[in-house]
Amino acid sequence: MSLSTSLARRLALKLTLAFVAVAAGLLAASIWTGRLALQREHEAASLRMAALFEASLHNAMLKRDLPGLESLLERTGSLPGLQAAALLEPGGEVRFASARARLHAREADALAGLCIHAACGALSAPRLAWREQDGTQALRVTYPVRNQPRCGGCHGPVAAKPVNGVLLLDFLPMAAEQTARQRAGTWLLPVSLAALALLGLATAWVLRREVLQPVSALATLAGRYAQGDLSARSAVAGQDELAWLARGFDHMAAQLQAQMAEVSAQGDFLQALVDASPDPMVVLADDHRIVLANVAYALLLGRRAEEVIGQPCHRISRSQADPCPATLLQCPLAQCRSHRAAGEAPPPLRTVMSFRHADGRPIDVEVHAAALTGRHGEPLVVELIRPLEDQVRASQEQRLSAIGLLANGVAHEIHNPLASIRLALQSSLRGLADESIEREELIEYLRLVDDQIDRCVSITQRLLRLSEPSAELAQPVAVRAAVDDVLALLAEEMHRAGVRCELQIEPPAARVLMDEGELRQVVVNLVQNAVRAMPGGGLLRIEGERMDGERVEGAMLRLAVTDTGVGIPPEQLPLIFLPFYSRRADGRRGTGLGLAICKGLVEQRGGAIRASSRPGEGSRFEVDLPDADAGGSPPGERSESGEPGGTGFTEGAS
Repeated sequence: MSLSTSLARRLALKLTLAFVAVAAGLLAASIWTGRLALQREHEAASLRMAALFEASLHNAMLKRDLPGLESLLERTGSLPGLQAAALLEPGGEVRFASARARLHAREADALAGLCIHAACGALSAPRLAWREQDGTQALRVTYPVRNQPRCGGCHGPVAAKPVNGVLLLDFLPMAAEQTARQRAGTWLLPVSLAALALLGLATAWVLRREVLQPVSALATLAGRYAQGDLSARSAVAGQDELAWLARGFDHMAAQLQAQMAEVSAQGDFLQALVDASPDPMVVLADDHRIVLANVAYALLLGRRAEEVIGQPCHRISRSQADPCPATLLQCPLAQCRSHRAAGEAPPPLRTVMSFRHADGRPIDVEVHAAALTGRHGEPLVVELIRPLEDQVRASQEQRLSAIGLLANGVAHEIHNPLASIRLALQSSLRGLADESIEREELIEYLRLVDDQIDRCVSITQRLLRLSEPSAELAQPVAVRAAVDDVLALLAEEMHRAGVRCELQIEPPAARVLMDEGELRQVVVNLVQNAVRAMPGGGLLRIEGERMDGERVEGAMLRLAVTDTGVGIPPEQLPLIFLPFYSRRADGRRGTGLGLAICKGLVEQRGGAIRASSRPGEGSRFEVDLPDADAGGSPPGERSESGEPGGTGFTEGAS
């Protein structure tokens, strides 16, 4: 690897500085330790010389050889490495010296700090003092010459005079240290630098082989990962830390590759799941961008799926360059944003608006929206879109489907009157043919025929009212008459299922603001669901009552349908109003549209529908509708047959 790379340059620079610092430290330490060793050796030699001189002094003093003592000091001062020598009396006067100029001089400062008198508890040991001289260190030895009993004749007893004198020896600066410095300058420093260079080259080679090349391979591998090539693997071998790191990179890449494949599969499944929905669906970001959309949404607007994602919703769905004005249209995004700004959780929203097809034609839709939080915590809004034209068609088709389910019971209801009519007519014809019938008997047969025909007409009128298209505007509808008609149509089905019915509506003439056919359809669906929930028979109770409280449009009337059937599991209860969700207790497959259409019809007229259930005990459905007589209205309407409920169901029981 070339040293021009950033890592190599930094390593070379830092290692060079480290080597130089270490080498300098080692050199300084070696010089310091050598110098210290020289000093210790010099001190030991100085003490040995002082001890030898002390012995010579004692010998000269015993012989009373003062000239020999003076000669000894003069010769001592001329020894190599010794600068001067002097013998001081305890008071500080120089008695003998290698330099005659010092004789009889007082050098008491040299004895400062020494304890050499009888009053001292312990005599001072020889003192070694280093001082700066000529740029190096020079040594002075202050050596007390102790009194001995054999010297008592001249100097007195040892107890009274423990020290005869003090020997001062001044040594020259260490020649060995200067020699060592010269040698260091001539060969030690170059040799050290050469050794340092060899060590640096060896270290650089090792770093290049063991560190830089593996790190370069890992950097190349990381670059391939950053470009999305998760199939790349390292080629670093060995059992060191870098090899472990390389294997960790390989393991991480394998896991990332598997997770990316799983995420991609989940994304494909999510898209397929969304595309499987027959209703158009779209997920919007807070900046109006379309994050996710299904095929039904693209087909609704006449566009391709790939040109929808990432585009603003107002441009795709309404062909507008700017977002929809919040003052003219209830935008789900704006509504959710305002709730979040107020610190509230955005509730589910429902609005009606007009989309625009790619060819320019308008599409009236109903939008159900709910807030959603993305994977990274970003606010999103999911919209379920239902074209109003399809809703109307589905409602009408479901209504006709419900009529078809009534065919069996209706056929039985019509068959009996027709059979009675046929018997009456046959009896009348036979009597007229053989002139055996009386006038009163013939009139009775004709009245029976007339009654049975009225019964058939009433049944067909009820079916016709149930299948009529919905009115655009809500009208007052008599609740009791509508319920009675539905119960009459379902009487045979309820009888076969062993279901009894109790009906209680207060006031009996209560009316709601709704379309009559829609109200009958809602009651048919709720009653049929209740009957199917009681396969072994049971009690069906229908109650109606006015609710306390006020609304903007007026009061509400609640119609409740309660059964004693199998009930609905808690986990399924939130799903029963969803389109195409069907879980019938009799085991048969339903369309799953009945309750969804009931909810749409009720909410479209400003009402609400809810359900509660206890598994094994039964269910209760409550429908709240605007009360048509909230402000005081005339008495309730009579049914088209002229009776307020001619179904055979009495108040309180059937």
